[in-house]
Amino acid sequence: MKHWKAAISALAIVAASAAPSLAETIKIAMNGAEDIETNSEYAFIVGFRDALEGSGMDVQVFPTDSLGSEKERLGQTSQGLIHVNLSTSTTPASINPMVRGLLLPFLFENTAEFDAAFASTDLLDKLNGPLIESGVRLVAFNQRGLDAGIFNSRKPVAALDDMTTLRMRALNKGQVAFYQSMGVASAVVAWGEVANALQTGIVDGYVNPPNSALRFGHTQYLKHFTPADLVPSMRVVMVSEDWWSGLSDDDQAAIEKAIEAGVAANRAWVVDWATKVEAKFAEAGVTVTQLAPGERDKMRALAQTVHSDVLSEEALAAYHDALAKVRK
Repeated sequence: MKHWKAAISALAIVAASAAPSLAETIKIAMNGAEDIETNSEYAFIVGFRDALEGSGMDVQVFPTDSLGSEKERLGQTSQGLIHVNLSTSTTPASINPMVRGLLLPFLFENTAEFDAAFASTDLLDKLNGPLIESGVRLVAFNQRGLDAGIFNSRKPVAALDDMTTLRMRALNKGQVAFYQSMGVASAVVAWGEVANALQTGIVDGYVNPPNSALRFGHTQYLKHFTPADLVPSMRVVMVSEDWWSGLSDDDQAAIEKAIEAGVAANRAWVVDWATKVEAKFAEAGVTVTQLAPGERDKMRALAQTVHSDVLSEEALAAYHDALAKVRK
């Protein structure tokens, strides 16, 4: 009997150490470096950490790949080994395909509409259903930079026809379908291989927010940018469900306030950074070309045709219902 009691006590100690309380360290994984000048996600971490100052909470930051790939970090978050994970939007889409809607071109008009749709409807709850069952909870969105535009290495793009001679880097099959709808060739290239693909001419450009090319040094190849505002440039903030559900009400409230502070810091970072884009592009030799009147509407109409290829009818309807509420 004594041996059984000792074993139970030992298991209790292990269980307690596996579920951190507010007095213990929060492990937070992110993309990129701990550089407030270039990384909008780090701005979230600074705001999150500052909001917990004096609470006894210690925040431990793990930058790019120090805890593994995006896929590996998702698994670690579901197991409670990572408490807060700043992730690409495509990663949780492997659990719930509805998440792919976050990246659909022209589904959201802009970042303000994106934020309103998730703040005032049940859209986040619908995304979270399958995620929570798999051990992760989506709690917020980090803006990477300004809304996504068109980068390329060959020529100014002012109209859809200007793109038809380009070969664009695609993030996934959904983006391949988007390019196909516009008559543009593309190739799926992993982000780590993009620089080489641009240098060797495998692709001529990509769709991304302005700071992506600047931050990763791609402006040595990409000399033309068109601010088409195709999609808000969002990444997701996930927490471990086991960790989250093990927190007390007071602890959850403190973390929620820290998340709100992190999002506010992230959005403020983007507003400030937007004032510097023109000078940074000029320094890098990047020419900015506006779309001609009517061209964005033409792209939007074509993009609508692929939305149903990416999302199920039910998932697409959920997005449209949410957007109808905020557009009233």
